[in-house]
Amino acid sequence: ISEFVFKMKAYSHNDRVRFSHFLNPKRVQRVICKGADLFDMLPEEYTFKEIIGKMGPIPHSFSAVHLPSYLLENAEKYRFLLPGNCIREDE
Repeated sequence: ISEFVFKMKAYSHNDRVRFSHFLNPKRVQRVICKGADLFDMLPEEYTFKEIIGKMGPIPHSFSAVHLPSYLLENAEKYRFLLPGNCIREDE
């Protein structure tokens, strides 16, 4: 999660961090698990139809179909990337 916070503060994303609470690690983890936008921004699209189509969190899936074999072979290390998990342990 600290890597996400670092990236959020990086030069190219710095203007999107409008409030200091955006960088709270617990909030970052919660937003990632929810599938929402870390910066609480609208999707970047060119038409209202495309924007509306992409609004809201990413739908959850509990299917492991089409996951990379490396991820499946190293499931213990990357369990937060597997369906049904998203909480990263403190490293």
